[in-house]
Amino acid sequence: MKLSILNYDRAISRGGTMEATLNSKLIDAITYNKATGKLRVFLSNGQRRDYQSVPESVVTQLTQARSPGRFYASQIRGKYLPI
Repeated sequence: MKLSILNYDRAISRGGTMEATLNSKLIDAITYNKATGKLRVFLSNGQRRDYQSVPESVVTQLTQARSPGRFYASQIRGKYLPI
């Protein structure tokens, strides 16, 4: 999966799963599986949130957002089914 590196520190792709550390006060890191659409969000308070059927385009927007925390709150949380 190709993602341009803008507002996250690093991205690693392993077997179809992308891992990225985000530059955010709310989110520490994410993992995303393109084949399943599963997005795992690691929050800075230690909690983890899993979502299903998240399109790759939404994950790309999250990683490129000026504020990944705001994007997550407005475009992912409450819009995609939690696992």
